[in-house]
Amino acid sequence: EIYFLLQMASSTLLLLLCTLTLCSSLPVPSPDVLAWTKREIGAMFSFDMITMLTNESNTQYFCIGVGGEGGFLPTPELFNPEDLDLDNWVLAAASFGAKYAVLTAQHCSGFSLWPTDVYKATGFNYTYSTTSSFFRGGGYDLVGAFVSACNKRGILPGIYYSLNQNYYLNVAGGKVLNTILVPGQARINQTLYGEIVLAQLGELWTNYGQLAEIWFDGDCKTVPGISQQIAHLQASLQPHAIAFQGCGSNQNNIRWVGTESGKPGYPLWSTAQDCAYGQGSPAGNVFCPAETDTVLAAFDMWFWRPGVPLRDLSDLQQVYYDSVGQNTNLLLNVAPNGTGTVDAEAAQLYAQYGSWIVDCFSKPLLQTSGEGTAFYLSSDTPITFNHVVISEDQTYGETITDFYVAATLSDGIVNVLSGQSVGNKFIRPVQPVTTTNVMLTITSSLSSPNITLFAVYNC
Repeated sequence: EIYFLLQMASSTLLLLLCTLTLCSSLPVPSPDVLAWTKREIGAMFSFDMITMLTNESNTQYFCIGVGGEGGFLPTPELFNPEDLDLDNWVLAAASFGAKYAVLTAQHCSGFSLWPTDVYKATGFNYTYSTTSSFFRGGGYDLVGAFVSACNKRGILPGIYYSLNQNYYLNVAGGKVLNTILVPGQARINQTLYGEIVLAQLGELWTNYGQLAEIWFDGDCKTVPGISQQIAHLQASLQPHAIAFQGCGSNQNNIRWVGTESGKPGYPLWSTAQDCAYGQGSPAGNVFCPAETDTVLAAFDMWFWRPGVPLRDLSDLQQVYYDSVGQNTNLLLNVAPNGTGTVDAEAAQLYAQYGSWIVDCFSKPLLQTSGEGTAFYLSSDTPITFNHVVISEDQTYGETITDFYVAATLSDGIVNVLSGQSVGNKFIRPVQPVTTTNVMLTITSSLSSPNITLFAVYNC
């Protein structure tokens, strides 16, 4: 215990020196971004024309350059998920703890899951949508039904919109291609495409209430000349929405973690230079936390394909450690099948995943919180733990840059783990440790740390 008291004294001195020298001001999150980090888990719903087809290759998403070029455009009449059940979708997300959900309102085929009508704004009749489908009489608003189902279950709705790819309009990388069209594609020019994008975003951001997250796949800056207009439109219509790979200097931008494996490297920082994707940096100039998007199916398969196996629970557990447990949010994919429901096998795995998270992390053996650089957990009787969880208050920025956790054993002190970034949450499974004393020591920080949770678990 003398060792721990000395550590606490030296840590207090470090904190005092930091305060006296006025540690550098840090990038801070907007209130919306800070709230988003605390949600931790979201769901991505991938549903598009590829879902309706069972005889296409696994990579055929009708994205130019991903199996789409030189292929064919499915006719809108093929869109017919006869058993569509949005409550079934949202229940699957809720079962693994999702607090928000993002729908592919328009993926890179260009098919719109709402009855888009941009003719008055653009002079172009956008026919590749539910308006041209016979499903439920034509013109079914799946986006609206999705938002209603989310609101009913207390899950915050979000929208994915592909402006980087649109196979219907022969667009790749945000640019209209001058190539031979396949049947069903429309010939437009670049200026008109920009007008269509702005008009459709206006529809999506106006007609469905407050959105939790707006998702731009492959960046929102790829369409020439309209990124600032997109930023201004969002600021006007959805000022509180989080923007994944958003435009401009939006204070609610977040970044891609840099991999779709679900297993990014450590450390992961809440700050990054100009919100560049990847692991970030403690020296970054923007508070722009990362989101880890990954799939349930094998082979990086985002859309439902018959016969594709699912990842196992142990793999998903590692995803949790590497995403939520490394200071990012987890966006786990849900791929409803062609009839419009979540397969029973997938639904069962989602539920098992959610149960594991709750069972493992709902009851700490010991916990504490507070300001400072040394934190002490003690028990009158020996406890055995195999997980360590640390969280810091990021209201005034991410502060911790180096720390370690130690425990007292019968033969002395043992270091349990060490790390750099903490941020919203740090979770680390460790070999079982039996002890009466556990110590967190912060050896380097950019400002005065405020620990909201230091806890040990056994699960």
